[in-house]
Amino acid sequence: MMRDAKSDMRRVAARYALRPSFIATILLAASVGAAYAQGPGYLVPAPAKDNVQAKPKYECDTPSAPVITLDTQSKYKQDDAQRADIDEDAEETYAEAVEPLRAYGRNLVKTANAYVKSNPKNTAAASCTLSWLDAWASAKAMTDMRSKQAHFNLGQALGGFALAYLQVRNAPGLASDQKQRVEAWLKTLGQQIVGFMDKNDAASSRNNHRYWAGLGATAAGLASDDKELTRWGLDSARIGLSQITPDGTLPLEMKRGKRARDYHIFAAEPLVTTAELARSQGIDLYAENNGALQRLVDRVLGSLDDPSFFEKATGAKQQAYPGDGTVPPSRIAWLEIHQSRRPSPQAEAVLSKKRPAGSSEIGGNTTLLFHGAE
Repeated sequence: MMRDAKSDMRRVAARYALRPSFIATILLAASVGAAYAQGPGYLVPAPAKDNVQAKPKYECDTPSAPVITLDTQSKYKQDDAQRADIDEDAEETYAEAVEPLRAYGRNLVKTANAYVKSNPKNTAAASCTLSWLDAWASAKAMTDMRSKQAHFNLGQALGGFALAYLQVRNAPGLASDQKQRVEAWLKTLGQQIVGFMDKNDAASSRNNHRYWAGLGATAAGLASDDKELTRWGLDSARIGLSQITPDGTLPLEMKRGKRARDYHIFAAEPLVTTAELARSQGIDLYAENNGALQRLVDRVLGSLDDPSFFEKATGAKQQAYPGDGTVPPSRIAWLEIHQSRRPSPQAEAVLSKKRPAGSSEIGGNTTLLFHGAE
């Protein structure tokens, strides 16, 4: 099929005397689009009876102690209007406070991904994922948020919780009482986020914090079959999409000075993930604001190796990536989702060097979920 598509392209090129460089571009685009494998996504269907392990072997560790109360403060210097300069002492305190939450999220999605990856399906991994979620649900984890930053942390974490659940929800043999408790808990956390954000009149009600809250609400709404919660989440994404300019930037993230590029990457993560969830409901967020999401993705892609656009626009040298200077896989795990729906040679060139890519806040290993292979 690939050979036929390329042959057709060559015949068209010959007929219209197209330039060789243009022909090469067309062929590369055709190859990427035709060859890109797609995984199951977040809504993993129930396996056929003959595709389930009779006696699955899986070691399920005990989940970490639930984080019920959180009172985090920003890691940035309070006198820095751009929130670009980090206060080292505050950063250390912040990291210690959120590490139990992050560790739980990492292990949770790892277990959910193990179920998705297994073939035949290892239902013990699905049961383990559910038991981890139930342990925190039964303890009413994350229900006592005592600061604005803590609510932001909840907004970012909830998406990972709900997306892990969505991956295993259709596994056979799961305990119905556990599923009911988990779904009720996810709904409660989603409603907490809505309640906080609806009273928030700061810039964070319209910037990346709102998009993360929207992702959490959307995923929790789908997990608990709460249409109102899902609608609020999708509308939150629209708040971000409506702000994307013709040049693919978000004005509120441009205000982050030397971190403008990184915050565009950070803002794209929940917007793309929410667009994927919306697609599963027959809603095309890619079309919003004249294809705004594509403009944002294109702007991010163009800046990964060359931040000059953001440096010129902000007047600040952009913060370098840690390590070898290239973007970490966890920062662009969302690009795997976008590539599965809107494939491009440029994105493929980036991802091919970073796979497997994953982020616990968007359901773990997105290479597994959306590319179909690690």
